[in-house]
Amino acid sequence: MNQWDFFLWMSHTAGFFVFDYDPISDKMHLSPSCASVLHLPETIPTFRTASKRLHTPLEKIGLHFLVQAIQKNDITQELCLTYANNRTCFYRVNSHRFYDQNHLKVLRITGFFSDVTANTVKEQQLEQKAATDQLTGVYNRGAIHDLIQIALKKGIPSAFIMLDIDYFKTINDSSGHQAGDKVLQDIVQILREHIRHTDIIGRMGGDEFCLYLPNIPSKDYAQRLCERICDTVPSAIHYGPQEHPVTMSVGGTISHPQDTFTSLYSRADNALYQSKRQGRNKVTIDDCGLTPKEPDNN
Repeated sequence: MNQWDFFLWMSHTAGFFVFDYDPISDKMHLSPSCASVLHLPETIPTFRTASKRLHTPLEKIGLHFLVQAIQKNDITQELCLTYANNRTCFYRVNSHRFYDQNHLKVLRITGFFSDVTANTVKEQQLEQKAATDQLTGVYNRGAIHDLIQIALKKGIPSAFIMLDIDYFKTINDSSGHQAGDKVLQDIVQILREHIRHTDIIGRMGGDEFCLYLPNIPSKDYAQRLCERICDTVPSAIHYGPQEHPVTMSVGGTISHPQDTFTSLYSRADNALYQSKRQGRNKVTIDDCGLTPKEPDNN
């Protein structure tokens, strides 16, 4: 059995997609299954210049995959392929370089990859589930903490907003927990309708939500956004047979370069307390972190 026959047997038996590259002749061989997955011919002569002869997007994607696969020696990589129907598959790839006796010249690069899409998708789903509040579908407190800590390292002006449903216990006590759950879900829907796609929503626990607004232009932007939310909530969300309107108290703060999640949370929580002391259904934004813009004298 010659070497390539062995590779084909291994590919068929173990379910691997096998490739074998001869850098001296610049020829790439692919097992039938590998060629099918990559939408490439089983033999690619003059591999280094193959991109000039390929025409379809799928062929170019497959060739780029192979180029990545042979770059690293004995290091397992996870590479992905996104096909024309936007279906993405994940593959675990490993390749090995065979040298001459003096270990100077690469004689061959042989490798294989296997489909790990099912496991990768499952892991992603588990990670998403672990980071998500199951009732409302937004980030939970742990995920919010980590995301904001990462975002703060970028040093861009941002706002952290705390939102608390006024007298939420009354909703649960008078109309039941199902009504309370529905109110929480409706609140999230309103928040989604008002924010940008770059903004982050989280549920801190109970009836307490938060927004993280990166790259905001001013304190007024955060103030107006929160006021629009507070105006929308009582007109859109009611509970109980007598249709009692729901209101929210809001407190927020503007970030400064030294902030951590803890310092942001502390200031926003204090601002929220001020809104409640003022009679609830209020917005208080603490701007101690915002650097005033220099006046334009032109």
